[in-house]
Parts: sequence; structure tokens; C-alpha cells
Amino acid sequence: MIVDTRALPEYRVPRPYERSVRVVLDPRLGNYDKATILLVTIEPGSTTGLHKHTSDEIIYVLSGRGVSILVEGEKTVESEVGEGHLVLVRAGIMHETRNTGTEPLRAYCVFIPPPPAEGPLGEAIKLAMASAKS
Repeated sequence: MIVDTRALPEYRVPRPYERSVRVVLDPRLGNYDKATILLVTIEPGSTTGLHKHTSDEIIYVLSGRGVSILVEGEKTVESEVGEGHLVLVRAGIMHETRNTGTEPLRAYCVFIPPPPAEGPLGEAIKLAMASAKS
């Protein structure tokens, strides 16, 4: 299978967490059953906000630069990230990605196993499903 990610519908998350989410692979789309893969673009000065998932998340930065924040209990780790960096976030760990650069930060986000379809992910999946029907 080959997916042209440029042709995928783009869900725009509103401020203060301005970013776009494209669903590349997901069981609810019927194109892959073991993981959810997103292409996320975070606008300059924006952030994902501090959040956590019930799945492991692997974030691979394609371009741009920013800061990855991981919070485990009382310990907070902030690391600069950019093209070629990979961040592993275990299920249940609070985390955030901030774009500190002047260009969009683009990253693939891989969730294993696929997480529930809620919040921005749920909206992006609805958009992708509607687009697939048309």
C-alpha cells in the first residue's frame, strides 16, 4: 500500500492548540488494524497542550523544531527536537510538543495500539471517513 499524505483531508485544531491532523492509517478507516498513524503539523508558536493517551505514541519529527515535554510523576523532562528526532511516549505519560521555530513542525505520530477516537483524533477520523465515502 502507498498513501499520498498530501491528498488526505486535514482536520484543523483551533487555537490555542493550533495544528492540523491527517489520518494516514487507522483501523476505523479499514486500511490498517495494528496502529493509528497521523501526520501532524504544528504551527509556529503553537503546542499540542499537555495531554496523555491510553496507547504508546511514537513521534518522528520530519521538519521544523520545537520542544518535547515528558512528565512522569514529579519529574519533567524538556528536550529540543528537530528533523530526525524520535520521541517515545509510553501510555499514561503526560506530554506536550511545542513548536519553538519559525516554520511549521511536521511529525508522524504512531499510536500502538490504536487509541479511542476522541478529541482532535476523533474529529480527524470523522473527516477522513467522510472523505473516503465521497
